[in-house]
Amino acid sequence: MDIEDFDFYEDDEGISVNIVFDIFNENKIKVIYLESDSSDEKMVSDINFILKNQNEFLKLSEERIASYVYSVYKNKDVSFKLMKVYISPDIENEFGFLFRWSGDTEHGIGIKFSGLSVKKIGSSEIAFL
Repeated sequence: MDIEDFDFYEDDEGISVNIVFDIFNENKIKVIYLESDSSDEKMVSDINFILKNQNEFLKLSEERIASYVYSVYKNKDVSFKLMKVYISPDIENEFGFLFRWSGDTEHGIGIKFSGLSVKKIGSSEIAFL
């Protein structure tokens, strides 16, 4: 997709766009270009990378969330919902995924990806820090 294909808007976290990620079974997910006041080719390239690799992102998310939830909460419930995706304007191929998880609806779960590798997992703020 090209930059003209997106309907960007500004909010309190940065430039945002709503994207459909079919594999996550969600209608529209807010993708945020952190603390930016305009979209650019890096943002579009990162969105296209995520769209192209959404199967792998789902697989990695399922595996790591299951492991995290069990190790921290001693819980095997891994039902989660992707809420937001954060893109870092300064670091190539770094993305934060914020998930709602029924076992901790207040804090949720955040995963920081570097390309197709999980860099860190924890509470929701991991996704945008």
